[in-house]
Amino acid sequence: MKKKMNPTHTEITRMSTSPEIGTLLTSLRELIQTARSQAVHAVDLVQVRTCWTVGQHIVEFEQGGAVRAAYGKRLLADLAESLTVEFGKGFDERNLRHMRAFYTEFPIWNALRSELSWTHYRSLLRIEESAARLWYMNEAADQNWNTRALDRQMGTLYYERLLTSQDRQPVREEAAVKTAELALMPREFIRDPVMLEFLGLPNTGRLLESKLEDALISNLQAFLLELGKGFAFIARQQRISTETMK
Repeated sequence: MKKKMNPTHTEITRMSTSPEIGTLLTSLRELIQTARSQAVHAVDLVQVRTCWTVGQHIVEFEQGGAVRAAYGKRLLADLAESLTVEFGKGFDERNLRHMRAFYTEFPIWNALRSELSWTHYRSLLRIEESAARLWYMNEAADQNWNTRALDRQMGTLYYERLLTSQDRQPVREEAAVKTAELALMPREFIRDPVMLEFLGLPNTGRLLESKLEDALISNLQAFLLELGKGFAFIARQQRISTETMK
């Protein structure tokens, strides 16, 4: 029986550069990229709707009369104590405050931009002026800004500079260049700590890094041990302090 051989690098390169395979690869790339983007958007939309609705329930409960008002400042703390036990850090008191503020500042669900994530809206809540907040929301959606780009534009007072500028085109061009440098790949959303908290997986990113570190160090340790005398493996993690000599 003839043994099946794996294709060589040269053969793979020749296959991928042929017109037929090139067309197929282009189609598959577009399909995968679209699917990833849709998956990210679906999770984002569910999270935004959940956070908005949680905020709505809290606000309506607080407005329910004297009996409910008696809960006062303890309401969010008490809710958080129960919810974090069952659903994790994504529903701690700090995040419940954000959700309440989210509903308060954006009370009309249909007025929200579905293109934006909960992390976007968390950033938008830092803006006190309602007109500026709405402008940043719409601009972030229209320009497809990720949260890093939105934070950059807010931090550089992009809206305010446009309002006061006599020539807005250079301001817009500079912003476009800077935000393009902050583009994220679709898979990077799983490292978003806000998303991980919402899903009840706050340490997932750290666990992935830890597994990678363990794998690298284990291989390095085995390699050094094989070298024999003259080499030492001191520890998996060792702090080394140095002083600059004058």
